Amino acid sequence: MIDPAPRTGLRQAQDDLVRALVTGGPVPAGFDPGRVGATRTALLRKRADAVARAWPALSCLPDFHARFTAFADGRPPAGAHADGVAFARAVHGDLDREARAEQLVAVLARRRLAIAADRRGGGRPLVAVRAPFVGTHVLGLGREDD
Repeated sequence: MIDPAPRTGLRQAQDDLVRALVTGGPVPAGFDPGRVGATRTALLRKRADAVARAWPALSCLPDFHARFTAFADGRPPAGAHADGVAFARAVHGDLDREARAEQLVAVLARRRLAIAADRRGGGRPLVAVRAPFVGTHVLGLGREDD
């Protein structure tokens, strides 16, 4: 019979390394902390780039990469779509009209028939509507100076 102890030890070492890379946990014994830190930074940048590709209006936010990496640091990756939704919620007060509209469209993306509204932030309230055979449309309500 095969001894499961080496596999258990390897599994634990892999879990510890992933934890160090993704959530900033302690660097496991036998790994260079500098290299683990550099890899961690590269992974955060790669994650920010993926969100920027999925969310072009959101990525126009001033200091997007620095702000997103600070936001994502310590949070496990959830994919570009979900990471973008969470980040947009966290910085909603700083979003311009295009980024707010992009956020509404993302909220509706996985639904067949839906309506979502955004009354927060400056400018006109936004309403997004998604319907079969029509697609998704975003409307600005009220006067521009409201």
